Amino acid sequence: MKDQRLAKETRLYTRWATGLSLVLIVIWPGIMFATGYVYSLSFFKAWVALAFGWMIAAAVFITIRPLIELYREYKR
Repeated sequence: MKDQRLAKETRLYTRWATGLSLVLIVIWPGIMFATGYVYSLSFFKAWVALAFGWMIAAAVFITIRPLIELYREYKR
């Protein structure tokens, strides 16, 4: 039962990750490139700050989540 749930959730999150990557890496910048948008320095700085913020939030989540799950399992 647990393996089926794990496989189902793996497929779900793989689809989400693939879709989100396509949107953020290919489609969104592709549309801006196709329309001829010229990046200003402030826009570029904001884009880089957003990317670093997203990266830090993901790193914190990836680090903290297993510790919380381990603590819950240990408490049982």
